[in-house]
Amino acid sequence: MGNLLKGLVGLLFITMIWQERAMAEERTNFKMLYHAYVHTRGAAWSLRVNDIFVRDNIDVPYADYSPNIGLQLREGRNTLSLLFSPVTGQNDETGEYEYALHDGVEIDIAIGRNKWTENKNERLHLLRLRYSEEKGRFESLDETAGGEPRQLSQPHMRSSGDWRLGEYRNIIFGGGWTLDGYRLDIHFRLDDAIPAPDWQGRAVELEDTPQLRRELREAYRRIYGMIERGDGEAIFQELKPVWERTAYMLTTEPSARAWRENSERGLNDEFSATPSDGSHLLPAPYWEGGPENDQLEFMANNRLVRIRPNPIVWEEPPEGSGSFIAFPVAFYRTEDGKWHVGEVVNNL
Repeated sequence: MGNLLKGLVGLLFITMIWQERAMAEERTNFKMLYHAYVHTRGAAWSLRVNDIFVRDNIDVPYADYSPNIGLQLREGRNTLSLLFSPVTGQNDETGEYEYALHDGVEIDIAIGRNKWTENKNERLHLLRLRYSEEKGRFESLDETAGGEPRQLSQPHMRSSGDWRLGEYRNIIFGGGWTLDGYRLDIHFRLDDAIPAPDWQGRAVELEDTPQLRRELREAYRRIYGMIERGDGEAIFQELKPVWERTAYMLTTEPSARAWRENSERGLNDEFSATPSDGSHLLPAPYWEGGPENDQLEFMANNRLVRIRPNPIVWEEPPEGSGSFIAFPVAFYRTEDGKWHVGEVVNNL
């Protein structure tokens, strides 16, 4: 009997340890960070991953950025797209920017996976292209800028290195202005189990119609109203699915609420009409004219949409500074016709 009791106590102790470890593992945030390394010459561009905006660049002569792409990735097949315009100048009569592929246009893109808890890094060098006017096409270079062979296979990532180029109209940039140019796509596979965003499986495909434009404006006005009346809790509930995923993927905070409330200014101050940093929310509506004039940017294969430039904007002090802070939300619509915030699309 004594041995049986000791055995039961031991089993209970082991079970408690197992439960504590399981709970600890459940609370552990994502261990990987992912970045795109984009180096270009001779082009303005907008970077997308799985057709979701990552960041843009208007520095035509040379650009070098390494944005985080973790929130845009998914397990399995991924597509990286560079919408780019090789701007050559501006037409004196029309003021329109002109573009053409020419010698000097270069595109160099890699992606990196960093398991930050163990400082283990993997990098795929997806492509390195240089345009040749003589040959009338891009030449693919087999070596990196440092003279090393391009790597297209890693333990958790791989790519064939095949890319596709096509013409593209209406590349939208931060101020809402547009350029025509090209779209460069390349695919790669990722083995990591990345949690899907809340809108995936819920968002319906969107079509640009007068009704959609009216409804989208109302969705922005609803979020604007929450900020205007200082309802930080309403903002939190609206953004909770987005922020839960962001907190898990990109921070060490245990929850969305902890992440937002532990931010520099806190939820209620950050999302108010007059935050403590001296900025002030610009009057609504920020946009001018009717909805038919809004510059819409569709993403995620027409599952997400936003207005450019961002309608929800604070002006930083002093008044008239010309410096602004935007709340770059993108929306999706469900089968019941309701609109929800699907992403916060930061240009980082």
